[in-house]
Parts: sequence; C-alpha cells; structure tokens
Amino acid sequence: MIIQRTLMTCHKGVDLHAATAERVMRRRLEGGERLVGLARAEFHTFWQTEDAPAPETVERLLTVGRFYNPNKHHFAHFVLSGAGEPWAAIPARGDPLPGGWPGEVAATDLPAGDDDVLDRLLGGAIPADANAGGASVVDVCAFPLGETSAVLSGVLWRLALAPGTAEPAAVAGRLVEAKSAREGLLVNPHMQGWLASPARSRRA
Repeated sequence: MIIQRTLMTCHKGVDLHAATAERVMRRRLEGGERLVGLARAEFHTFWQTEDAPAPETVERLLTVGRFYNPNKHHFAHFVLSGAGEPWAAIPARGDPLPGGWPGEVAATDLPAGDDDVLDRLLGGAIPADANAGGASVVDVCAFPLGETSAVLSGVLWRLALAPGTAEPAAVAGRLVEAKSAREGLLVNPHMQGWLASPARSRRA
C-alpha cells in the first residue's frame, strides 16, 4: 500500500500572495466576478510504502527551517493511505485529487476544534457574510512537473465561487490554468501539473 504524507503550512496573518492574486483574478479574468474568496497553503508531500518507508519524515520537515516557520505559519500533517502514484510522474491537467485527500490529521498546531482542520488551516476562504452562504468551493493543488526529489512541494489554492455559479468546477479551472492574458492565473501549464477537488457547497 502506498501512503502519502503531506505537511501543509499556511500564513497566520494576511497572505499577500493570495490577496494580490484574488484582486487580479476579479478585475482581469473572464469569470473573475464569480470569485468571492481565495486562500493559499504550501504543501510538501512524499510517498512511502509500508514495507519501505521514505527517508524523509514530517518531523524533519518541521525542524529544518526551510518549510515551516512557527512565528508566521500554522501547520497540519496529513496521512493518506492507498494514495496512488506520486504526482510528479503524471501529466495532471485538472484531474481529480485522490479520494479522501489530504487524509487523516496526524498532527497540527491549531487548537482543538470540531470543524475540519484543512478549513481552519486555510482560514476559511469564504467571507463570513450573508452573501457567501452557499458558495461553491474548489481546491486545486499545483506542483512542478518532472520533479525528482524525495519531497514534492507545491501550492494548494482554495477558490470560493459565488452562490448560483453554473458548473463551478469548470469556472475554477478557467480561473486557474493560465492560457492568455484573460484566461487563468495560478497554474503555468507548460511547467506545472494540477489536481482539483470536486466542487462542494459551503455555507458561512
């Protein structure tokens, strides 16, 4: 069985990368007016088998200083069993994320709570106002193609689309994959692959 371990980190304060990208997408991209929220997390993931564990450990990623700064990041460590092949080996272009991704929570610095850890880590991409009720959420993982190192690092983007958006997964895909000056922003298809979750409804 292949096990995927993922360290996810997210800014404790305002994420200027996500805030700037959200502003550009709303003002410049076709379909950007449907975007009501954008959040970002960095992920660092590796695959191992039960009989041949990977040399990397999440504990090492947390302490090496390159991936996580406790002064500015929150983190969560997820474990997904039966995850399939490493992502860098597949020419992913908006294919579905593995079922159950990112997996079970193994550790986090977030305070205990009953709600979803990934939702709390991302800080909730949906604004807490009445207009956000029923927004559709799509998670997109973007990563470099052809990566050969033990750890694959990339970016998780969470797009929240306005209630009533027709075919939200397709709208999210057009906002994500850069094809022209008015089509896409977050993924360079010549250098990156990306996997996406099915659209799901969220209420504020």
